[in-house]
Amino acid sequence: MDTIKPTPDGSVGGSPRETEAECQRRLAWEAAMIADADIAVGRLVDSAQVKVWIDSIGTDHELPVAFSGR
Repeated sequence: MDTIKPTPDGSVGGSPRETEAECQRRLAWEAAMIADADIAVGRLVDSAQVKVWIDSIGTDHELPVAFSGR
């Protein structure tokens, strides 16, 4: 992936550069929005279902892969 280099005035793509704290807040917000969207459309699998599936691997009663039900 290419990196974007700031201009001499410190801007990137015409916008003032964000501080490290602003960047971290923005990234956390973006991650939350992505997770909310994934939950809304059923693309996530419950962690308890995944654990049960993992624990069954290599046993006499191995379960099929846990799917999201989507």
